[in-house]
Amino acid sequence: MKTCIALLSILITGIGFSQQKDSVRSNPRFIIKMTHGMTTSNQFDFTNSEWGRMTPGFEIPDSLKSGIGGTNYDSHEINTISSSQYYMFSFSLINGADKQAGRKFLATTTFHLGYGPELNARKTWYHEDRQVIDTLTSNQNGQEFYIYGNRNQLIAKTYNSRSIAFGIGEHIATNPNRVFQFETGLDVLCLLSIVSEVNASYMDNYFVEGVPWDNGYGYQQPVLNETRAETFSGTLTAGLIMRVPLEMSFKLSRKNPVLSRMRIGGELNPGLGMQFTKGLVSSSVNVSGGMNFRFAF
Repeated sequence: MKTCIALLSILITGIGFSQQKDSVRSNPRFIIKMTHGMTTSNQFDFTNSEWGRMTPGFEIPDSLKSGIGGTNYDSHEINTISSSQYYMFSFSLINGADKQAGRKFLATTTFHLGYGPELNARKTWYHEDRQVIDTLTSNQNGQEFYIYGNRNQLIAKTYNSRSIAFGIGEHIATNPNRVFQFETGLDVLCLLSIVSEVNASYMDNYFVEGVPWDNGYGYQQPVLNETRAETFSGTLTAGLIMRVPLEMSFKLSRKNPVLSRMRIGGELNPGLGMQFTKGLVSSSVNVSGGMNFRFAF
């Protein structure tokens, strides 16, 4: 029994000495930060041949290729409103930690790892051929009505994926001893797509225009309305985000030795997103923002 009491006393004394030593430890050397927020999707495109390779059975018919009658277009569609959640873990090395006393600024080298933004690509091919197929003449006043046959075909393909993000940044912040702190710098993040899929759909529609129903004329309309859709596994893609972090945080305490090393902040990260696909490089504006928690040790 006495032996147990002695060991317990030694343990308590050791813990107390360790805590006292920690409380007078020199300035922190590292910072860890966890961020949760929203980010805009990286918008990009594939070449026509790459779209075709990913979606067998949805090749572009000759009638949808430019220069073959009617009206044609192919369009790379961008939806800048699209956004998704992201999570980021950051580990920072404080530069010159032994010489922080009296400094007005704090410089860090930061490493990032996170579950990143969505990656979106969408493209459509459309062809419309509108021709006069008949002329109707009124028995009452001899007025002529032109009847048009309108055939339109549409192929739409959409690529969707989530990504993992990893990268490095150089940051500079105001005095860490103050309650409020502002931080900025430059981050370079690499993106790698995961769990991607491609949705493809085809529509072939024919309808008649110009039939004067109000004047009592009827016209038999042919029926041609073909639609089909299919989902395929997507290809892996790689990307890059270069951003400028803008962050404001506040210290949880000025005197408590533990809470004084904790900060809660909000951040906004405007930047440029780039996506690299076979034979093509796409770019779009990327903006992320959220709340974060950090601890210096």
